[in-house]
Amino acid sequence: MNATNQAQKLSRFDFLKKMGFSGASLMAVYCGVSLSSCTNEGDLAPANAGGPATYDMSTAAYAKLLNKGSFHVDTANNLVIANTSDNGYVAVTLVCTHEGRKEVSYVANKFSCSAHGATFDNTGKALTVASRALTTYKVSQTGTVLTVNL
Repeated sequence: MNATNQAQKLSRFDFLKKMGFSGASLMAVYCGVSLSSCTNEGDLAPANAGGPATYDMSTAAYAKLLNKGSFHVDTANNLVIANTSDNGYVAVTLVCTHEGRKEVSYVANKFSCSAHGATFDNTGKALTVASRALTTYKVSQTGTVLTVNL
């Protein structure tokens, strides 16, 4: 190979750059990774992961959970606990599976994310926008105390 041909050779990086890719998209293509949501749900695990979280509904902080349709957001454990009209108590992750935003709440007998309008049924199954279900946790009740197994 002569010096002229050697100078015309491009590295893969230079080729992609000349094709119009730039910034993060160039790195994604060059490194063979795909870009997804900005937050990894695994990074937002409950503070008590592996242990239980308890909520005594006889206290003012959790008393609203005694009412059907009410919910409580536990930001320390990234949970939303709801008193549903059909399944009793349900606990799901606060982190929406659509884009990893911590904006899940409980409205009109379903879980929803205020960021992009994703909705989920009382089992956490995605109804709109999101393609994956919310992570759900087992809830048990003894008297006025709810226990969520994380």
